[in-house]
Amino acid sequence: MNKGNALPVFARGFDRVRLALQTSLAGGANVDGTLDASTEPMRWTSDCLRDGYELRYRRNLDDLGYGDEPMRGTRTSALNAVCSLRGLFTDEAIAALREIGRALEGSASSSNWIISKRVRAVTNRSRFIDDMMHDRAFLLRLSRLAGAPLIPYPMVNARSQFNYYYPTAQRDGKEQLGMWHTDGTSFVLNIVLSDRSDYAGGNFLFYESTAETFDRHDPARTHVKTASLDKAGDALLIYGSKLFHGVEPVTAGRRMSLVLSFHCPYTREDDNGFWHLASDDGIPRTLVNWLALRRSLRDDAEMQYYRLGLAPIRAEDLKDTRLSMATS
Repeated sequence: MNKGNALPVFARGFDRVRLALQTSLAGGANVDGTLDASTEPMRWTSDCLRDGYELRYRRNLDDLGYGDEPMRGTRTSALNAVCSLRGLFTDEAIAALREIGRALEGSASSSNWIISKRVRAVTNRSRFIDDMMHDRAFLLRLSRLAGAPLIPYPMVNARSQFNYYYPTAQRDGKEQLGMWHTDGTSFVLNIVLSDRSDYAGGNFLFYESTAETFDRHDPARTHVKTASLDKAGDALLIYGSKLFHGVEPVTAGRRMSLVLSFHCPYTREDDNGFWHLASDDGIPRTLVNWLALRRSLRDDAEMQYYRLGLAPIRAEDLKDTRLSMATS
């Protein structure tokens, strides 16, 4: 089994351009198809959120060593880099997410990219998850945890995906892992949908320092942390474009997770790069989506919330006393 600091690193620089060309020839990842809404286990409402959630661990970007502001006008001490959470959702909502993930698993695509087995564009497939990401109560809760007002990431293909991990021998003879990588999107919620007793291995690792100092070969594993994701529904909200993270190989059982990405509409800054996206979708499809993304980011925040049918979330809405009470 790989040690945490020996996980491979997702392609960077010219290697990412090469992957984009390969994906273009292969047709890109599977993003088509949908579930019949009438067969989904339940409808999403704000009642699917649990009031008494637990904030188990928190570090902001300043704690990680980021002195420069990644978003103009927002201090690094106000933007959270890692938030470990338990109890965000009711048991019924977690059961619904698990059932949706199982229903989509048969259409998961394989790749040698960041995640070995996955289903992308989940909001196009599941009304439950689409409604969840467009629920103002859910967005407000995540905005308070992130330290910035949020909306669903404007590009649908990069907004949501299920990830599946199995022992190597069970799936194509390939090691099922999540490579060390940073995300194209800045605000990313990782929700594990398997209990720890369901699988062995598969630890979620993150590097608690600046991306520039990351060294996967460091024998001391300096700043490498293991997230406490032991119960279905446990979640980690990360500043994904700054925080290196990955998932170790699963050696037994099966691990499933849902990953959701968000954007702050009060900034036109966006860390997602064209070649990062093209490695997923290929160049032709990405070109169309990229131009649409750039257009949507030019609109002011009020317009972006209006298009979603939501009352705007503003800076004054973010105060949440539970954040100040979190323990390290």
